[in-house]
This record gives sequence, C-alpha cells and structure tokens, in this order.
Amino acid sequence: MLKTVIAHSLELDTSDAIEDVIRQSQEQLKDDNPQAGLLFAGIDHDHSLILKRIKEEYPEIQLIGGTTGGELSSVHGVTNESIVLALFCSDDLYFKTGLAERISEDTVNNLENTVERAKSDFNRNIRLCITFPSSIPLIDGVCTPSNSDEVMSGLISGLGDSVQVVGGCSFGNYEKGDFQFYNFGVYTDSAPFLFISGSLLSSIGVDNGYRPIGKKNRVTHSDKNKIFKIGDQSALAFYEHYLGKSDVQGITEFPLAVFDSSEDHYVLRGAMSIDEKQGSILFSGNVPEGLTVQLSHTTRDQLLESVHNSVNSALSRYPGSKPSAVLCFSCGGRNWMLGTRVKEEYEVLKKYLPDLPVAGFYAAGEIGLLGNVKDYFIHNYSFVSLLMGTE
Repeated sequence: MLKTVIAHSLELDTSDAIEDVIRQSQEQLKDDNPQAGLLFAGIDHDHSLILKRIKEEYPEIQLIGGTTGGELSSVHGVTNESIVLALFCSDDLYFKTGLAERISEDTVNNLENTVERAKSDFNRNIRLCITFPSSIPLIDGVCTPSNSDEVMSGLISGLGDSVQVVGGCSFGNYEKGDFQFYNFGVYTDSAPFLFISGSLLSSIGVDNGYRPIGKKNRVTHSDKNKIFKIGDQSALAFYEHYLGKSDVQGITEFPLAVFDSSEDHYVLRGAMSIDEKQGSILFSGNVPEGLTVQLSHTTRDQLLESVHNSVNSALSRYPGSKPSAVLCFSCGGRNWMLGTRVKEEYEVLKKYLPDLPVAGFYAAGEIGLLGNVKDYFIHNYSFVSLLMGTE
C-alpha cells in the first residue's frame, strides 16, 4: 500500500502558507503517520520557517526538496511562488534520505562516495532514487552553474545500474542562487536524495517536443559543457549561420540536440552564456567532442504534445495495474516558452490520470531515461513523468 497526500498553498505569506499546508495534510492523513515527504517551494519563501513547522508536526519524517521555477499539483494545478508538500505513507515501503554537500568540489567522487555510504547505512534493495541537486549555487557571493552531468555520473556510479533515478535540479536565480532541503535544513551546492525500497512499482516517461532542424555536424572542440567549435567553425558562428547575430536569449530558443553515439536518441542542451571573443558557448550539460549535434526548435502545441508522450510512455512501462501517485518534473524553460498556456501541461496530464494525486515542479534540468535505453540523463526543456504504486 502507498498512500500519497498532496498539500498545496497559494498564500503569499510564508507563515500563512505553511499553516495552510499543514492543515490540508492533517485533514487527508487522518490517523496515518507519513514516513517520507517532498517539499517544493518558490525561491522567495522563508524556507527555514517552512521546515521548522514541518519538523514540529512530523519530527520523524524523511524529507527532501528544493526551490522551484513554478509548482504543479493536483490541488491547484500550475502555480508560481507557492508551497507544495507531498507525503508518503506505506506499510511495505522503506525510505532513506541522504545529502551530498559541496557538490561543486570533486563532483563525481563526492556524489559516488556519499551515495555508497547512504546505501550501506540503509542496507536494503533500493528500487528508486529521487533527487533534486543544485543548479546555480551561490558560493562566496557568486552564482556558478553546477555541472549537472558530473552530478549524474557520480550518482549513477554510486547507485549501480539496477536503480531507477528521477528528479529535477533545484531552480534559482543569479541573485540568490538556489536552495535544497534535506530533512529540516536548508542547503545550497548540494544534492539531497531519497531512496525507496520494498514492494514499490514505478515507471518513468520523458519527452521534450523539440525537433532537430538544420544540418547535422560534429563537435570538434569542447571542454565539458563549453563548446568552442562545431565542424570547422566556432560554436557561436554555427548558431549565427542560422539565426544571425544573436544574444543568449535568442540562442536559448533553439537548444542544441546532442545525439548519443548511436545517433538514435538525443538530449537537449540549453545555452547559458556566450563568450564572443572566444566564439564559445557554455551549455547546461557536457557535450563531448565527436558527438553529433543539431539545432532544435518547437511550438507550444508540440510542447503540450510531449506531455502526452511522456505520460503514455510511463503508463506503457508501469509494471503493475494500478499506480497510486504521479510525480512530474518539467523545465523552467518550458514554463517560459508556454507562457499563458503553461497551465495546459497539468490539464493534459490529468486527462490520462484524472484520479491520482500529483506533485511536481519546474526545474533547471530534468532527470530521467533517454529513449528506450536504460541510462539516466539530465535533460533540458523536457517533461518527466513518474508513476508510483504497489499494485
């Protein structure tokens, strides 16, 4: 059995909002005690106050979460600067939280070692790992984008190939950075994670709605997530061949489709900054030399179609007959691209899963499968659906 309770408050004052969330939670829980929870909150809330109040009410709970670029739930649909709390109760599932700190330092080894220690302490067969790593931590007064691909490499190395991994990178801004929540503390430059073991059944669907356009070419000079040359021209010249003189915002509307070695599947990488002197572009994830890339583009209708595809993919993969909860992780860039139609993402989802509790947020990188392969990646501009249950 998995009982999932969703509480979602639109109150602007943090104190009022968390009291509203606690009230909603208590009404739904009745006599049940939650073992684990996920917290999603807008960047401008008082996060310490939120966690203090949750601790008072549920002192034994295993809790993780992060700041968002928008929230999503079956209570209020799509919102901004609100608070969503998802609570899990079960007689036959087991939950364990962990935290990797200072993930900007020795990222891969840091994540790998932290996860291995948490696995050893848990000593159970982990079925699913949910995580919300930092994307732009504020360190010594400066916001520096994390290398999300290295975070994933360390996480997967520590977990092994048999564990499903899902989640989204915490969303922030270049004034405050971003924040992660682990049990009852507020962190930055960290990666909180939640292990779930026992009789859990789960499935993941991912789609982005973007279509590659233009000529394919290979990356000939890159350093992790900075591309210097594509083919025989600079990365910036590659973009400007199609778009003309462009700034970062213009390039962001055309993410780079980065194909895997088989060229059957691709992930999207959004531009984060331009160095006009070098002709280089810094992207949101690693783009190794030798891989094939193309520009990509979408429409609002295609973005909403990708929600259909994501949910249908998760439904087709669900190993049971009756999921009991849905978690969703969409991209903050999709929120921006959809504009006034962003609420339709939730409406599409509910057409397929009208009776299930839903919680999620708009992230700075979405974690899920790539195509039909079993590898897990950080995606951009994508919609990730997770179905959970025990039947």
